[in-house]
Amino acid sequence: MTLRRRAVVWSGVAGVALVGCVVTALMLAGLPGAASAGADDDEPRDDDRSTSTVDRGTLTGTTTKPGTLSRLDGPTIGGAAQGTITWLPQVGDVLAPRNELYRVDDRPVTAFEGALPQWRAFESGMSPGPDVQQVEQNLHDWGYFTRTPDQTFDARTTAAIRAWQKAGGQLRTGTIELDALQFVSGSFVVGGLSAAVGDASGGGPLYTTKRTEKVVTVDLPVGSPLATIGDVVSMELPSGTTAPGHVTAVGAAKVDDDTAKTAVPTTLSFDDPAAPGDLTDASVTVDFVSEVREDVLSVPVLALGAAVGGGFVLEVVQPDGTTEAVPVETGLFAGDRVEVTGDVAEGLEVVVPA
Repeated sequence: MTLRRRAVVWSGVAGVALVGCVVTALMLAGLPGAASAGADDDEPRDDDRSTSTVDRGTLTGTTTKPGTLSRLDGPTIGGAAQGTITWLPQVGDVLAPRNELYRVDDRPVTAFEGALPQWRAFESGMSPGPDVQQVEQNLHDWGYFTRTPDQTFDARTTAAIRAWQKAGGQLRTGTIELDALQFVSGSFVVGGLSAAVGDASGGGPLYTTKRTEKVVTVDLPVGSPLATIGDVVSMELPSGTTAPGHVTAVGAAKVDDDTAKTAVPTTLSFDDPAAPGDLTDASVTVDFVSEVREDVLSVPVLALGAAVGGGFVLEVVQPDGTTEAVPVETGLFAGDRVEVTGDVAEGLEVVVPA
């Protein structure tokens, strides 16, 4: 997957903070190549010094955030049909369009795919509308409607409904009564039941559902550049395995009741939906790709030394074994490496304090 370059202001701030920590640690341990009055850069060093090389390649900056693995809420199935509930699915059942959602007076209420709710019966003579097209699209997908779905209920629609009713053992009326279906989206898992067989149905919810797909939710600060749909992430599961994914939804800002902080709930999807396995309701660690730098020189962060007057140096090993402090400028910090520019080249050996 191609990673997009994005200049992000906060990454520079984070880099400065990291540099400060590194330099403080190095000053306590003894700075490599720190230029000072009377310093002799030509003095040979111990052969057992730790070194690394200046490498050229791609650096990927990441920002790590905690997240929660779970299923998203699915549709709430309501008992709009009037009568006595004669059948309900069980908790854990997976339902999808074309499945029965429940039965009232032994009449099925069927799931149809669609964004609009049902507000009228589907029958000959009804006015055209997008809800008609939703019904025809479902019947087309199920093999009963052979023409291109449109918004007009005509003889072809009646024939398709009759064919579907015959296949399901229903009365072949050619019409669909009000509340004989519920438009839903995608598949979902039955959650908590709030009704039982024998109860009266008439408008209240019957059961809640969860989506079959598992996602990770991360709360990000308002205005965070990480909350961008399509951006790449890497998610570490409790098993220690990592799985790639991307940002698929950004919610409205909300206030956390415990911390009083405002955050933006951000939804991440797995590139491989099977990656989480049987895990649900688990804590995960998410690495957001914040910036990508291609074809740059980099060294270990610990190779940086502080120069007199500010800035940074690398202690570069010379051909005769001596070292020379070479000033450099830092760029992107990515993990334990940092981008550098200056009088350095790929393959140079630099000292890394133990």
